[in-house]
Amino acid sequence: MAASPSAPPRQPRRGGATEGQPPAVAADSTSCGWLGGWLTAQWASGWRRPHPPGARRRRWPRPARWLAAWAVLPRRGGAMVYNVSFETHGQWTFLAHEEGLMGNGLAPNATIAIDLVNEQPADDTYVMVLTQAQYVLWRPWWQSQVQEQQTHEMYGTPLKTNPNSYLVSHWRGVLYDRLQASFKIDAPTKDRYLVLVMNTRRRPLKLSGTVSLLNPGGEQLVLQWRRVPEVLLWTSALFFGSCLLFAGLLATATRRGRSAVHVVMASVLLLKGLVLLLKWSNRMQVSRLGCDSTVGQLSWQLLEKVQTIMELMMFLLIALGWKLLRGSLNITEMRFTGGISVISFYLGVFEVTCTTQSTCSGYTLSRYILHALCYLVVIVAMNFNLQMIAAQISDSTASMDSGKLYRKHHAYLVFRWVFLAFIISPTVELFLKVTVLPWDAMWLYWLVVELRTWMIYACVVITFRPEPPAPRVFELTQTGSDDEAEGVPVPAGAGMTE
Repeated sequence: MAASPSAPPRQPRRGGATEGQPPAVAADSTSCGWLGGWLTAQWASGWRRPHPPGARRRRWPRPARWLAAWAVLPRRGGAMVYNVSFETHGQWTFLAHEEGLMGNGLAPNATIAIDLVNEQPADDTYVMVLTQAQYVLWRPWWQSQVQEQQTHEMYGTPLKTNPNSYLVSHWRGVLYDRLQASFKIDAPTKDRYLVLVMNTRRRPLKLSGTVSLLNPGGEQLVLQWRRVPEVLLWTSALFFGSCLLFAGLLATATRRGRSAVHVVMASVLLLKGLVLLLKWSNRMQVSRLGCDSTVGQLSWQLLEKVQTIMELMMFLLIALGWKLLRGSLNITEMRFTGGISVISFYLGVFEVTCTTQSTCSGYTLSRYILHALCYLVVIVAMNFNLQMIAAQISDSTASMDSGKLYRKHHAYLVFRWVFLAFIISPTVELFLKVTVLPWDAMWLYWLVVELRTWMIYACVVITFRPEPPAPRVFELTQTGSDDEAEGVPVPAGAGMTE
């Protein structure tokens, strides 16, 4: 397949932007462009308001000005406008791609616009657009190149592979000091595309500029993310409705039937609905403007970390039997739950605000290890409480208290299977995403994930709902005892249970 460029021809190797020239960024016709310009002007003027002549000028404090300007500047966040600003000397540098080096889904006649400046000009440097199939063919050779480069940097071994730029690509352009190009995808069907810089001789590069991708009809979302906002909105309504229904159930329950652990369950449902609503708002902004603000990106990410902590605490408190088997936790359990919550929150904040891939991966791995430790505690505490309840049932007689013990034992048996499904389900969903679902059906993957989450929450809420009245079969034992005390003959077998 070949691209049909509608931009100026290939730039010459020499000329264009000089080394001291500031990076050139493609003009953005969306509101992200004028918003950034307005914020820059306001920040430069000190955020001054109009004031009468002779009045005292009031300026915002410098930290507040920096924070406000940083908070609304556009970020990538999965958008179709990629801001480029970094230094590299690697042979391959990916500029536009989805998570896991997956290509951006583009339809036929989609537009790719590239405006890059290299402040350290170098020969044999190209900007390439690859399809996903071409990248799969490149990947073994590219991985061997990366391993060879790492070995060379660590041990000083000579490079054995000669530089090679004669590789199949959908489109390529020469990047010496500046490259400006805009072309439409000339392909019969939709496909995934990656944009990268090929530095054949591994020279130091200092790149800045933008790479934008636009689907036909002005759609800023890649094909993978189409219909995902609808799924987020409907599942958010599902969680909000479930939270409202559960709150109504708690309001009608007796004071002895409801407890603080039910408030934790309702909080988990409410926070999940808010997270999905913020995600939907963020995706809709990207669909309209092609970029999102830091506030919109960080808000749902931080709230998602808080919701994950609340979810973890819900499982942990239920496994420990708080307000279900006993009224309070001991000091060790309180310190453990508090420590897990605080450490997980701090790791989540660092993961959201990190700037490099290595640090983000480190915080993510640390948080996974911490949650895995907590899952182990949940399994141990849950099995211990099951054994304890079974021992109490075997030592008790048929009474009202025995009915409560049977109900709690059944609830923890169900909870054990629900928690097992909670642990295994991410692996199953990842398998479906990679092997079964088509690449442009991301909405179906999100639907499966959110419906699975809702079903797990629903099972937990139904299993540990406010305690209903005890079964009436145990009233027979009391009636039989009262009749025997009054001298009334009792029918044979009355008051006996299996």
